[in-house]
Amino acid sequence: MLNTRRQFIHFAGGGFAAAWATFHARALADVAERPPLRLGVVSDIHIRDNGRTENGYVAGSTGTFRAALEHFRGCRVDAVVIAGDMADTGKMSELDRVGQVWREVFPDNKGADGERVEPVFVYGNHDCLAWKWPLKATKDPEKIAAAQKGAIGGHEAEAWERAFGLEWKPVYSVKVKGYTFLCAHWGHEKDIPAYVAEHADELDLDASRPFFCVQHPHPKGTLFSYWGNGAEDGGELTEFLKDYPNAVSFSGHSHMGLTDDRSVWQGAFTAINTCTLLQISTPYAGEWQCVNSRRKDTSKAYHMGATSRKGRQGMVIDVWPDRLEIERREFALGEAAGPMRTVPVPANPENPVYGYTAQAARAGMPKFPAGAAVRAMRKQGPNTKGKLEDQIVVEFPSAVAGGEKGRVVLYEIAALVEGREVGKWRLAQKLHFHPLGRVPTASRLVIGADEVPAGAVTFRVTPVGFFHKGEPISGML
Repeated sequence: MLNTRRQFIHFAGGGFAAAWATFHARALADVAERPPLRLGVVSDIHIRDNGRTENGYVAGSTGTFRAALEHFRGCRVDAVVIAGDMADTGKMSELDRVGQVWREVFPDNKGADGERVEPVFVYGNHDCLAWKWPLKATKDPEKIAAAQKGAIGGHEAEAWERAFGLEWKPVYSVKVKGYTFLCAHWGHEKDIPAYVAEHADELDLDASRPFFCVQHPHPKGTLFSYWGNGAEDGGELTEFLKDYPNAVSFSGHSHMGLTDDRSVWQGAFTAINTCTLLQISTPYAGEWQCVNSRRKDTSKAYHMGATSRKGRQGMVIDVWPDRLEIERREFALGEAAGPMRTVPVPANPENPVYGYTAQAARAGMPKFPAGAAVRAMRKQGPNTKGKLEDQIVVEFPSAVAGGEKGRVVLYEIAALVEGREVGKWRLAQKLHFHPLGRVPTASRLVIGADEVPAGAVTFRVTPVGFFHKGEPISGML
């Protein structure tokens, strides 16, 4: 059923709503309490070897990774997906640590009940390339050779077998409880179609059940942000998957938070952002760039800095015959990041439930609390280098009144003199990726006093959600 895009479109055109309702009701009646397949999903754990042990590892924390695996073990997952960037600086020793923690939590690839838990892992760009990055300024062959000796890049197969005891192949597949996983290491995403052509009979991708595609970069044209432009994968994977409404892609790389509604995308297939166990990126690239509110030079865009390290997220996904039920977990807090998401699979290419157009239609409006206003004042304060300077502080209540559907990701702040715009900034909502009840109740922008003219200035603040802007509030300096 629904074996190809052509068959699915035929099904959709012949009374889709009624057929879908019947299929959904039958599926719900047939399923047991435990789903046919349960997955633990993480990405971008970025374990870095700095000569220390356990949580002394900087960048990615082995403690956070262990906590995620232990949560998955407690949930009795059937497989764990890691969508790349395991080793932060591309060293074999870092990958060894990943393998060590994995074996300690899942010895012999088995859970607490003795059942097999399949490791579904792939390399990302950090795994394969990061060893080169510190060497860009050197041409010393001895330094290069010394760095390469302990690097994963150039020794991908050796490092993989050493860390996990598994044979490495650029593209591989594995079946878990009858569900197929197609996995491509960094740089080999474009090779998946050829692999499928060679192994078509054993893969059984045309079955009605979902199959999963695991790679580090987002497939071209899917998901959000700069990373969705397909600069890395070239677009071949998207072209291949568009014929399979039952395909579900897992990818990391962007570090964008799971509270972002755009973490699930549907078009001809389904794509899911797997987030990170290192640090969550604040919105960036193009119009999404944000200022650091403690810098004087706000003519340039900056990430929000250390606040993003307070987010380390992953998922437990229950795979049912007609849907995915996704628990979003915030491992920095040890609690759910947001409400459960239910994503229908297969996707309906003609009207995908999680297409961004459909999501925008369901989304609420970002809202400030009733009676909220902007407060602006001149003061002296330290800049990022600790030097005192004349500043302007713009404060306002956080826009959380819209609830989960109206979640705010950033604020557009404009300075106006007699209705004429004299300055503008974008400020990310601090901890916008945390459970809504933990988002700070107030926000502030700090700028240099010379960034706006002397005299009366009005500051207008507009809340921006994932799909809509809300009504602004204002206040005068």
